[in-house]
Amino acid sequence: MEPISRKARLVIFSLLFVWQCQIPFLEDDKKTDQTSNAFLGVAALSIVSNIGNCESGGDIWARNTQTNVSYCVPVELVASRTKFEIYKEKNLSVNLDLNAFANLFEDSIYPKVTAAFGEPSDTDRNGKITILILDIRDGARAGTSFVAGFYDPVNFYADQPNTTLRSNYKEVLYLDGKELIESLSRDSTAFASTAAHEFQHLIRFPFMAATRAVDDLWINEGTSEVASDIAGFAPQRLRIDCFRGADSQRCPNGANGISMLNWGTTDSATILKQYALAYAYMRYIYDISGSTDTQRNTFFRNTVQGDSSGLRAGFAGTLMRVLRSSPNYNSTLLGNSDHEAFFRTFTVFMGQASGTTSFSSVERFTSSLGIETVNLASVASTYPMGTILADLADPSKQLPATPTSGNISTGSVRVFGTGYTLNNPAPTGSGWNSYGTATRFPNMSVVRNTSNSKSILAWAAYSTTVPSSSQRTISQIRADQEVKRARLLSLTDYVDWKTDPVGVCGHQFIESDPLLYTSYEAIVK
Repeated sequence: MEPISRKARLVIFSLLFVWQCQIPFLEDDKKTDQTSNAFLGVAALSIVSNIGNCESGGDIWARNTQTNVSYCVPVELVASRTKFEIYKEKNLSVNLDLNAFANLFEDSIYPKVTAAFGEPSDTDRNGKITILILDIRDGARAGTSFVAGFYDPVNFYADQPNTTLRSNYKEVLYLDGKELIESLSRDSTAFASTAAHEFQHLIRFPFMAATRAVDDLWINEGTSEVASDIAGFAPQRLRIDCFRGADSQRCPNGANGISMLNWGTTDSATILKQYALAYAYMRYIYDISGSTDTQRNTFFRNTVQGDSSGLRAGFAGTLMRVLRSSPNYNSTLLGNSDHEAFFRTFTVFMGQASGTTSFSSVERFTSSLGIETVNLASVASTYPMGTILADLADPSKQLPATPTSGNISTGSVRVFGTGYTLNNPAPTGSGWNSYGTATRFPNMSVVRNTSNSKSILAWAAYSTTVPSSSQRTISQIRADQEVKRARLLSLTDYVDWKTDPVGVCGHQFIESDPLLYTSYEAIVK
């Protein structure tokens, strides 16, 4: 005789519970007895329906983002299409037309995102991805942040029943069916754009795993932000407003002093600014990579899957290497090396975004030449801001000047309301790391405006030494990634998930604002 399944045992227990609770009513009138029996019967069925069977019953494992332990979600199929299926957590009331969402995903999100990044993997060989709409267990309460959706890389690996983290061994996107749905009254695209963002993570991870790579967070997350644009939800308005400091409460001073490259903080304001900066710069790189959507999408696909030589864009150097092979790249203007391309694109991007556009006389510090003057005027005219980033090029909406205090690090910029030069002593004020004459680093530069009343100090390098090689060893990447680990980040690095930490890629909204979201990292030991 085969053993009774867990779900069957719970059904039997529930029925026994009902039978025992019926006994006191046996001496009452039949009407009361029948009403009680009906009520208890419904209660028993409710208990049973809320118990998932992921071992053999077709239900779906999900991660509790607070405890990092898997639990089984009882599901019901609500839509089936050629390339995907949508399931909903049973007994979850979802105030959304799921058939309309299925049509949107089929007609717009799926074809547009795959046109840019390629088709997703198919571990279970059914030709479809799974979208699960559930009440994500994130501890959300009224007035608190919540997880809007995530992709869990554990589903890419075969299930290990003896672990607390379980795999469905198929492609699954998790979308919140509660707080995220409620946010639609304030942002009608929040649900669909979240789906597009997570879809990029799902497509990207197998290529990371295949190459044993750890892609930098800013590239992965910035690319997912642009994926939402590609899917039809451009621009990411709140990201742009955060970048330029229009939201003074959550993003004071905008992107000033924020490193696009070095993520390792739990401060929500800093994280929001990092996502805003990563989105804006990745959008700029996407725009200048080609003259047509086809060319730009080919560039993005190469950054994810690898170019003709198999090189993927895992950090700034390799991103530039892939960009250098794009059809719109002009080596005469942007240079013949990875770090030169990064210096020129980052400097011109930040100059345009801050209104410091005297590009013909950019001051630059180099380790060998000291201070030199670089003419980037032709770079700026050839590679202007695209229409999606129009607000960043608008003189009335640009990154503002801030007090001359605070830190600067690689991949960051400071805007001054003065004609700052590299010959100046370091700005005074608490927090400055004394970037004066004796402590400048290669590829620090200054761009001013025509009236010399506004300037930026940028550090357009992806390391303090600006290595000639764009390659990093796995051990170096892992060491860097350990430094960057923080709770409110997204992580999809390659690991042996049975022994190493595994993170989820997702969105977590900050301070109950459904528009200002960041990503969430859950670490499992």
